[in-house]
Parts: sequence; C-alpha cells; structure tokens
Amino acid sequence: MHPYLLSVEPDELAALRARFGPAPHRQVRLTVDSPFLDGEGQLLTTRNRRAEICYILHRGNPQEAVLLHRKTYYPANAWRLPTGGIERGESVLDTLAREIEEETSFQIEKGPNPVRIEAFAGVISYELFHQTEQRIHTFATWHFLVSAPASAQPISLDPDEHLDGWAWRSIGEMGAVADELERITAQDSQWHHWGRYRALSHRFVERAIGG
Repeated sequence: MHPYLLSVEPDELAALRARFGPAPHRQVRLTVDSPFLDGEGQLLTTRNRRAEICYILHRGNPQEAVLLHRKTYYPANAWRLPTGGIERGESVLDTLAREIEEETSFQIEKGPNPVRIEAFAGVISYELFHQTEQRIHTFATWHFLVSAPASAQPISLDPDEHLDGWAWRSIGEMGAVADELERITAQDSQWHHWGRYRALSHRFVERAIGG
C-alpha cells in the first residue's frame, strides 16, 4: 500500500462520500525536521493518533465568517482552523463530535447550541519525511463544514486544550491566514515546519468551500 493511504481507511472515506457526497482526497509529501513531530506542542503523529479532524464552523454563512482559534504556546497571531486528533480505534465522526464539544461546548444536534454537520469537505493525506529521524510519518486531516446557531459563542470545556482566544474570518481569507502562518513561523525556527504544515488545510478549505 502506498504510504499516503496508510492514514486513510478506504471504507471510512467511502462511507463519508456516500453520506455527504463527493469530496476530494489530496495527497501531499513534505520534508520536515525537529521540533515538528517530536517537540513539545508539535507531537502530531504520536499519542496513538492516526489522523485528525478539522472543523470549519460558521454561524449562518461560511463566506462571511468561520471560527479560528489560537493556543497559549503558539507564536503571536498564529490563528488557525480548529483540529483534533483521531485516536486509533476511534471513528472520524466520533472524533469530530468529541472535539467540537471539548473545544466549544457545542454538541451535534442537541444542547442549547446544537450544531449540524453540513458537509464533508475532503481529506488531505500526508507523507512527512523527517530529516533527523530519516523516516516517514503518515497522517491525514479530515475536513468538515459545521453550522452553529447565529448567537452561539464558543466556550472551551477542556483546559488541556490551552485555548487562548477565538477569531472569525471569511472563507475567502483562508489563503491570507495560510500566508500569515507561513510568514510567522518562517521567522521562528521552532515553528517553521509546523506553519508550513498548518497552512495546507487553510488553502485546501478555501478551494473546497470557497469555490
């Protein structure tokens, strides 16, 4: 099996496409190095994670505004779309529901601020060649468009998320968000490869949802 496909279960991808409709699968190869993948706050492929979800949450119109967050240990102004690790044995949709609730307090189809999964926007699978380790890490990011009530305000329920704030940007600004992640982290060797990696989802979302 090609390394790209190790992090994407074909049956899971087929089931999501059957439920939500056609969605792209992009394959990316990146060369990275420490501390990305092996440093504090950047342990993407460890802790029993096989992949991650990324939710694109809006309150009526994603073209107007979607939710971004920042963590306490990030470089200043490193805003990004929220993600959460998929553990081995956990489904993509179960992870999506868990992460949304932990990070925002919103629940899918229930609670005072019920949210709804509107679309499966597609998946990126990665082949990440780590120069110091001289080995390949495989990973994937599954993207979902999620709607929330117009008045909903996110409140984190999990202090371990280390959330430092929320921001709203339009889908049309995701390319600019990606540019900013690359620019900020290019000036900080500790976060350089992380920024290159994180920028990919924002450009993917801009194309998949922005049209």
